[in-house]
Amino acid sequence: MIAREDIALGVYLRQTTGDHRDMIAVVHRVGISLSGEWFFQLRYLGQPVGARRRAISEWSLNLREKDLASFELIGTWLSAQALLAAGPSSHKQKKQLKVPVWMSAAGRPNQLRLFEDC
Repeated sequence: MIAREDIALGVYLRQTTGDHRDMIAVVHRVGISLSGEWFFQLRYLGQPVGARRRAISEWSLNLREKDLASFELIGTWLSAQALLAAGPSSHKQKKQLKVPVWMSAAGRPNQLRLFEDC
């Protein structure tokens, strides 16, 4: 487990749980909030490319000391670069998108057309 003292600007981490699981991030900000709690913010690297229903930000929210359990320390930029080059590990098979029948060119051949030019 990572300790609070391990977190500093420029440190690379890999998230082990949550929405950004297996993604590499760099510590972007470390500080103390107005309430006096220690926090850190991350910038996620190597966002997966593709169509998503909901966009995922490359920036994290303010993470607290309890959130450190969700991360593992990678170390240097060279280690992070090697992991990014290896590519994301796919846990799920990607589904092929199916085109609905009403959008396909074939459509319904027996249906009457409203306009002759179509």
